[in-house]
Amino acid sequence: MKKIISQFTKMDVISYVLLILAGIIGPNMINYMRINHEYNGMLTVLMFIWGINLIVCILKIRERIILALFYLAIFLFLISRIFIPSIQGKQWWLNYSVEANCFAVYAIAVSIVALGAGMAGVEIINKINNALKREKIKVKKQWLDKKLLVTVVRWVLIICMICFYIREIDKVLFMRGKVYEDFFTLYHSRMPFFITFPAGCMQFFLCMFLALKPSKKESFIWLFIYVASALPMLKIGVRNAFILNCIFAFVYYFIRDNQREKNEKKWIGKKEKLLIICIIPAMILFMGAYNYIRAGKGVGLSAGNLVVDFAYKQGTTYDTVLQGYTYKNNLPMSNGKNYTMGALEDSFFYNSLGKRIFKLDDIGDGNCLRQVYNGHTFSHTISYAVLGKDYIAGYGRGSSYIIENYIDWNYTGIVGFSIIVGCICALIPKIFGNNWLISVLCLNIVTSLFFIPRAESTSFITFLVSYKFWICIIGSIIMTKIWMEIEKKKGK
Repeated sequence: MKKIISQFTKMDVISYVLLILAGIIGPNMINYMRINHEYNGMLTVLMFIWGINLIVCILKIRERIILALFYLAIFLFLISRIFIPSIQGKQWWLNYSVEANCFAVYAIAVSIVALGAGMAGVEIINKINNALKREKIKVKKQWLDKKLLVTVVRWVLIICMICFYIREIDKVLFMRGKVYEDFFTLYHSRMPFFITFPAGCMQFFLCMFLALKPSKKESFIWLFIYVASALPMLKIGVRNAFILNCIFAFVYYFIRDNQREKNEKKWIGKKEKLLIICIIPAMILFMGAYNYIRAGKGVGLSAGNLVVDFAYKQGTTYDTVLQGYTYKNNLPMSNGKNYTMGALEDSFFYNSLGKRIFKLDDIGDGNCLRQVYNGHTFSHTISYAVLGKDYIAGYGRGSSYIIENYIDWNYTGIVGFSIIVGCICALIPKIFGNNWLISVLCLNIVTSLFFIPRAESTSFITFLVSYKFWICIIGSIIMTKIWMEIEKKKGK
């Protein structure tokens, strides 16, 4: 017992006490405020819960960086939509209905508490295991030559990256003379298979390469190329990829810095910290201005107002949650659909291989009725229910794990899914680097995990049902094994 207790530091105890207090007091206070019609009080308690959980992450930021970023994503994509109007003295709870807003605030609070519980659970179990396990000298069997694997993956990555850039440039050329919304209704790839297939494997091979822990210099080069690869879509008007790529690069640097050897140089030193401090404000201002640039309008706001405007507009997902709650009983073709698993189902059944095996018709890539009636994603369903003809014209509402979980399994779904996400956020910094395949899985998850507050619940693990992903993994192993056999024969 003493061994187990010794595993917990003062920071751990403070963290868990704060999480318990926020988890017990917070949701009950929100219910109390709702009954007494104290709607700004509800928001205050929500901010208290969010703030406590963020502080807990900051207390041990090296281990909790991913969950801290996830909490920031929740604020940006959900809470900011009501936080900003409340500061401005507006009655935010009158948007749609009081009932819908009360649901949204409570659901977000419950999710934040459950995320913290998932993280705490992983940490506690990990500490107990560390205390109970006996030290054994493990002899790692090297079944793959790392140098050969690095060379194989690097060369394939170069090919995939070139093809990816060709595909993205094709999109930019297609969009000449067209508006942003046209991309979602009119664009279809004109590239041949030998371009589109490697392009679709680029992200997988990047994660496979970075999981092999290359040098800081080479990692920087590839991450820079990866971030730059989102610029064509940014030019079209799609910002998500660029933001997610930047976050991915930051998280990778942070994890590698946390796991560096004593004699290894810092991955995040003074130069990197200064660069981050300079880039973040500039990036927020640019993204705020881009709302107007994309629409062909002039930017007439001050820097401060531009930041507020950016945060408020990113919080439009909160409105999607309200709409989902309001329209939950009137969604087209909703019988039998599980929206939480929707992204996984569509990725499995409607990829090029799945359509042939299950003899299914294509549901398309953009906004269309086939996506609404035959697909399983909530984003297309709610967009059509709310926007009607405007959805067909290219407009959309997006989604959020909050409303998908609720529609499928009520509050139980929100709690369960959030606990799982909290566990994943806590596990990634701990297990990255232990095993190559596990590290590859971790990095692929990080590429899109932070977007699920405003996207499909399982969109961050759709790669698991992608035949391309497994072809990349198995193909690299086979090529490396063949090369190893050739080297053995040469050595005889």
